[in-house]
Amino acid sequence: MAENKMGTMPEGRLIITMSFPIMLSMLMQALYNIVDSAFVARISEDALTAVSLAFPVQLLMIAVATGAGVGVNALLSQRLGQKRQDDADAVAVNGIFLAVCCWIVFAVFGLLFGRRFIALFTDAAAVIEMGTSYVTVVTAASCGVFLLFVAERLMQATGNTVYHMITQLIGA
Repeated sequence: MAENKMGTMPEGRLIITMSFPIMLSMLMQALYNIVDSAFVARISEDALTAVSLAFPVQLLMIAVATGAGVGVNALLSQRLGQKRQDDADAVAVNGIFLAVCCWIVFAVFGLLFGRRFIALFTDAAAVIEMGTSYVTVVTAASCGVFLLFVAERLMQATGNTVYHMITQLIGA
């Protein structure tokens, strides 16, 4: 079995080789949000309002996905550092299962309570309709968000940040 670079590479070089891809990926994510808002604002003010009202749900999904991913990252890093490969494999599988469970919870929320959530903040029928549609789509299709965050942290735990950067760049 090849040695994990997390335990063998000099610290300075390790920080640079791991941080640059992560920073570039975060920049790409921020640009997605800016470009999305600019395009939605061209449709109408109501459309931008609807997307803005749905933003807390998206932010909560990202927070849960990040938290799950960080937990999986820490546990996987420990197991790899302890040279317990079978346990590390189990952590990775369970992390993916956790991501799917989180997706199901948010998808059910969006499908059952999306309209009520948006209606808490506005009485405008057009905004409620667009916001409900947006929340429903965002939550029902959020499986990729949860799997992405967990997969990214799995790759980070093994010292491989370049692949995530490449997928972010391809998506952009």
